[in-house]
Amino acid sequence: MMLNINEAIDPATEIIASKPTPEPLPELPEVTPFNYDFLPAAIRAYVRDISERMQCPPDFAAVNTYVMLSSPIGCKIGIKPKRRDGWIVISNLWGVTIGGSGVMKSPNRSEVLKPLKQFQIELQREVYERNVQLVNSGEEEKLRQAAKKSQAKKMLKNDLAADISEFLNNDSNNSQEVETAPRFITNDATAEALGQLMIDNPNGILYEADELIGLLKNLDKQGQEGARAFYLTAADGNQSYTIDRIMRGTNLHIESACLSIIGGIQPGVLGEYVREALSGGAGADGLLQRFGLMVYPDISPKYEYIDRFPDKQARDIVNDLVRKLHNLDVVAIATIGEYSKTPYLQFDDAAQEVFIEWISKHETRLRTCDDHPAIVSHLSKYRKLVPALALINHLCDSEEKSVSKAALLHALAYCEYLESHMRRVYSYGTQPSIDAAKSVLTRLKKGKLNNPFTVRDIYRKCWTGIDTPKKAEAAIAVLLEYGHLLRNEVLTDGRPSATYHWVKS
Repeated sequence: MMLNINEAIDPATEIIASKPTPEPLPELPEVTPFNYDFLPAAIRAYVRDISERMQCPPDFAAVNTYVMLSSPIGCKIGIKPKRRDGWIVISNLWGVTIGGSGVMKSPNRSEVLKPLKQFQIELQREVYERNVQLVNSGEEEKLRQAAKKSQAKKMLKNDLAADISEFLNNDSNNSQEVETAPRFITNDATAEALGQLMIDNPNGILYEADELIGLLKNLDKQGQEGARAFYLTAADGNQSYTIDRIMRGTNLHIESACLSIIGGIQPGVLGEYVREALSGGAGADGLLQRFGLMVYPDISPKYEYIDRFPDKQARDIVNDLVRKLHNLDVVAIATIGEYSKTPYLQFDDAAQEVFIEWISKHETRLRTCDDHPAIVSHLSKYRKLVPALALINHLCDSEEKSVSKAALLHALAYCEYLESHMRRVYSYGTQPSIDAAKSVLTRLKKGKLNNPFTVRDIYRKCWTGIDTPKKAEAAIAVLLEYGHLLRNEVLTDGRPSATYHWVKS
């Protein structure tokens, strides 16, 4: 027997005998607005041009550009934040852009990364041409040696005592090996393959994930504990790592495991990872917290149609910058310490004073604040993030041998902005059903959902974020808590069935 909701439920006036007063659903925390002055001067026009032409938040392009530039810098040079201590920071970055579907996360990243990808293609072409010449010269050398041997044989036929030494001399003492073109980016790789890439490219590698959820889920799988540990180590940028697989015959030693990551993710699917980090689950090992460049901006409801050519000057500056960072003469600008394998720069006197003041306040804050441990863990990663960003800012804008106060101040301002986005993300993780509840409420107001309704009425619509029974139930629970719904149980074939009535405010 099918349940007729309208017949099974008493009139609404009887159901809502003690009608609650609906309370507003909580909003996501506000975030600090983006400011182009956060960035080094060399990349501001580039970030602005792409953001305006694509009509997407500049927050996305800024993160993508920073991570792109961290790749050619890699681990060839670091920054030593303290004057005497041996602590050295590598500027490899992990970034994630967060937003719903259709907000241009992937197209923006593709546009930003063009200079690095084009440079990689150019290097591969140059190496290919040199290798072809090398192979051809090798064939010529073989023919030359064969001709000399033939001439020597003729001489010996005529005179067994003939001096043939000049024909047996091997002139190919300057033999060269075939080159391997450098790689900057990979889109999909196992931990072992990633390790091999790092051996072949000792400066490090950038992992570009179109949907970061795929990488995160893969690292969550049983049996991937070793891969997860490898990623955590490679986030530091200057730690050695050895992979041994007896059954597979894999024995890899990486002198400096240096990994940068960039990708996009939707808020809903990110929520479960944030909850893991907050609840002490698998996500509490610090993997999520290493995504220091984490932005979740508001999307403007306004759209402006823009059709113009890309800013050639801005693009050329970034093209040249990528090449400059790849070919950086670290010997000329950096110091190599007695106990350090990584060349490094240091802050100038003015910047050093600012850093000492900041790190002292930051460490005190970490020890005394009452934030959730996962948030404290995230903030602790700013020990690396601040000097890493300062180094990138400096290498973009200056030829000096010391990192300036201006470069550090830009980094500090950007990190303050990033903290507001981080707090929004973690807040979203603690209340993952708020958006789903808002979605249900919006559809009730628009008449797209019957009133009263059941859980099944929601998830069978396949609306984004509430397309499963579990998600629909979670959204309903929030609406009940804030007084927007009343629950009524009816018996259907002897079994209880819940229906929900919207309490209009």
